[in-house]
Amino acid sequence: MRKEVRLGAAALVLCSLAACGAPDGTPAAPPPPPTSTPAPPPTPDQVAWLNEFCEATKVFFSPPQPPEDLRDEFVAMDLDTYLSSVSSELQSVDFRTASLAPERFPRGAELVEAYTKTAEELSTKVGGYARQFDVAEETVRGWVAEVSSTLKTLKPQGLDLATLAAADGTVAQAHQQAEKCRPAKAEEGKPSATPVDLPAAKDGENLAACGDGRCEVLVSPSAVVPAPRRYGFTLFRVRSISGGVMQVGAKFGSGAITSPLDTGRSTIMNGLEVKAVAVGDGKAVLSFSPG
Repeated sequence: MRKEVRLGAAALVLCSLAACGAPDGTPAAPPPPPTSTPAPPPTPDQVAWLNEFCEATKVFFSPPQPPEDLRDEFVAMDLDTYLSSVSSELQSVDFRTASLAPERFPRGAELVEAYTKTAEELSTKVGGYARQFDVAEETVRGWVAEVSSTLKTLKPQGLDLATLAAADGTVAQAHQQAEKCRPAKAEEGKPSATPVDLPAAKDGENLAACGDGRCEVLVSPSAVVPAPRRYGFTLFRVRSISGGVMQVGAKFGSGAITSPLDTGRSTIMNGLEVKAVAVGDGKAVLSFSPG
């Protein structure tokens, strides 16, 4: 009897080692995987910290878009403005993250150091481009293309927020809740509208009527509108009409200014009100009046 018990016990041991399963030969079910403990949710303070961090480092997530290359009298100003704005945003990373207490967020010190170091190095290079004024337009155009390409793939030298969020569930939840960490819409900050039907312009296509600073005319892209010189204008051009927006540019003795205008929008240029009465598909009604 004892011998049979010993043999039965031995058979059970061997069967468990060999995964014999049920008597009908069905393999035994594998043990259930160990359950993982869910990451704790972020505190409101952590979400607020990350919001501030993403706002300070937005040049990494939503970099400025290069200007449309219209190749007119104002394009050099567009290119210079782009380089200056990128340089300013890169410089602001260090200033705006300085007020963040790194201990308030998981590995906060590493994040701040990685992003500020990268921004500082690129800012030095872009700032050097932006401070050079007596260079050929094609050279500046090449710098803009280079900077734009770099920003598209810009990553910090060290800990990356995306990598940290993938490894830390609390950070991932904070990232989902932080509104400033969401990518900006492509056209955010730019006027945009559907082209509208155009009313009859009071002065028709007689652009010469604008010479005294009072007119309402039908214009097309690239149109040069006679500049009312008593306001200091030396040139006024309709730069483009696209997507319900009319881009205009004006030159004065001391400088130049450009502005995007959608239907009903106006701007004051050197004391002259310039208004997009209506912006259609490839044409627009433009008016001048004393500001």
